[in-house]
Amino acid sequence: MNRYKELVIAIMVLFLIFIHAEYSFCHDNHYGNKNVYMIIVNKMTLSDIDNMPNLLGLIEDSSIGLMNVRGLNGYRGAESFATINASNKAFANYDSSQFHNLDKEFKAIYESRIGLMDKQYEVGNIQMGRLYNQNEDNKYSPFIGALGYTLHKSGLKTAVFGNSDTDEELIRTSALIPMDPDGLIDYGNVDDILVKDNFYPYGIRTDYDKILDEIERVKSDASLIVVDTGDLNRLNSYGANLSTDEFYQKRNVILNNIDEFIEGLLNIIDKDNSLLMILSPNSGEERIDGNRLSPIIIWGKNVMKGIVVSNTTRQNGIIANLDISPTVVKFLDLKPENMAGNPIEYVEIEDSLNYIKSIIGPINLMSKTRSKTLSTYGTISLVIILLIIALVLLNIVPNEQILRGLKTGLLLIYVLPLAFMIISSFRIDNLIIFILALTLFSSLVIYVFYKCNSSKNILVVTYLYFILLFFDILLKGYFTKYSVLSHDPIIGARYFGIGNEMVGLFLMVSCMTAGLLYEKYSKKIIPILVMIGTTVLVGHPNLGANVGGTIALLSSSIYFVCGLYGKNLNLKNTILTLFIIGMAIGFLGYLDIRFSHSPTHLGNTLLSINEKGIGFVKNIIDRKLLMNVRLIGISFWTRVIIINIFAQIIVSHYYRDRVNSFMVSRLGNGYLSCIAGSIIGFLVNDSGLILSAISINMATILLLFIVIGEEDKIGQEVDEIG
Repeated sequence: MNRYKELVIAIMVLFLIFIHAEYSFCHDNHYGNKNVYMIIVNKMTLSDIDNMPNLLGLIEDSSIGLMNVRGLNGYRGAESFATINASNKAFANYDSSQFHNLDKEFKAIYESRIGLMDKQYEVGNIQMGRLYNQNEDNKYSPFIGALGYTLHKSGLKTAVFGNSDTDEELIRTSALIPMDPDGLIDYGNVDDILVKDNFYPYGIRTDYDKILDEIERVKSDASLIVVDTGDLNRLNSYGANLSTDEFYQKRNVILNNIDEFIEGLLNIIDKDNSLLMILSPNSGEERIDGNRLSPIIIWGKNVMKGIVVSNTTRQNGIIANLDISPTVVKFLDLKPENMAGNPIEYVEIEDSLNYIKSIIGPINLMSKTRSKTLSTYGTISLVIILLIIALVLLNIVPNEQILRGLKTGLLLIYVLPLAFMIISSFRIDNLIIFILALTLFSSLVIYVFYKCNSSKNILVVTYLYFILLFFDILLKGYFTKYSVLSHDPIIGARYFGIGNEMVGLFLMVSCMTAGLLYEKYSKKIIPILVMIGTTVLVGHPNLGANVGGTIALLSSSIYFVCGLYGKNLNLKNTILTLFIIGMAIGFLGYLDIRFSHSPTHLGNTLLSINEKGIGFVKNIIDRKLLMNVRLIGISFWTRVIIINIFAQIIVSHYYRDRVNSFMVSRLGNGYLSCIAGSIIGFLVNDSGLILSAISINMATILLLFIVIGEEDKIGQEVDEIG
């Protein structure tokens, strides 16, 4: 019996030991069995990949894409590295990125400036206080050290190796990526990682063999390992001293070394439990192509062959630097905190590299020509408008041919935005072809309508605008993705849906289309459905998701409905309008948070308000007001608005009867609703000036086109086109 008891006790003890060991193992390694390797190849370009055979081979089993690298202000320097960490727009510079190995000397400096460390760390930022001071007034309110904080909170460890130092300054910006809010990193070597080599810029190069040894040392303990290859960055700063041949010779050797390092790294990591990210946090080498979108390659567990995408951009092949940290956190089975970006996802595609090369050209052309094209369009508009106003003020009555020419000019500037949209669907990447296509399309449209010679031409174009924009939003930018009126992925203010330029255009044509349909069918439900439909399209989280544009369109819709039913916009109706707008935005935000796989800007804003408090609302308002104030002071569009207002006042005075006749018509209700929505759009958008200017400019063109025509035909032709 005693032997039986002893046997039972022994079995129970062994069982408890086994259970405890198993539990302990699972507890200690639940997160620790995965590794993320982030290889920083700063200043890398798409064309560099063609000279890196190992990387080309890796792409056959990876996803590739382009990354927006904009930090708080620009595309170079330390701020993009800090932005990657915070997953929000952050600022940093070399002075606030002074990372060192925390030996006795630098550990003492760190603790005297920041405070005592709670445990042993190998790398730390001795200028962490400066970094916080630099972001004190940052209106985006980034959580500095968010990535490191999330990992450390879950008991995971981080590591960093390498630097981009020159012989004159310390450049340790890559360490900004894995640091926690105290500027600390568990493992690493940023001080003793270079070797002397006179062939390389500044006579130094990265010791890749040493980095591979360091990775072997920590990979079983560190979940996130960041490597700064450094040499391309040094070449960029040293390049002005080199001839073209010498520059490319050194660059090819550097690329070959990085390529061999990647091959060596692949030999020591386990794909089934690893994620490898190769990226350039800054824009590419300006001496090669000047692309501001940099390449990113992702390989590892659950990464399919194809291209990257995220809910931040919703553009195949494009992600933002905000998305890097959420991707790391998701891979490590953690929950992202204090991060504005979204995890990167993958779209399967066969020839992924060539696809990325095919979209970078149209994106670059659109970004480079956008400002000049729109300002040229605005200038032409002002010249024609001012010419007509001058004739009015001088009391010059144009003959039939001059009148026809003026109307053709007005029609030209009314049609040009349509041309911008149509030709963009051909993905043009050459400036000369762009100009020829724009000229050809505009000339063709003008020729057709010139032959018709009717005041209803401009109303036909209004219908065309409405139909095109309506379906373009439904098809998520199929026609206008690469248009100068669309969003610019390089600027990064907006990547999907409908931007403020397009909202201004859509606002105007929606109001006028609603007026035309009411003129034709005399049924109030039709224009009401048009206005509600356009508002939903612009505000829907999966389509437009433009909050300021939604408020502008909703305001114009309410004004239109008030006009339909003869209601004045008194205090009571104004309060009701504000209530409806608030409820609508709240409802769209609820839908965004509740049903969206990853919330859009609206949903994230509401979540941030809930998380950070009412002070975050103040930051948003301040940022939008400051942007509008800045734009008013420097933007060309300020003059566009002022001259348009002046033109409308002059025309209303000198053609009082015609304008009154137009305004009291059902079409006039659409016109006034457009003006009301433009004013609200200006007030609630951070770049509302552009929205308002485009909308009012188009409205002025339409008004002049109708008013300067033959008076007795105006009403008749409006009826016909309606």
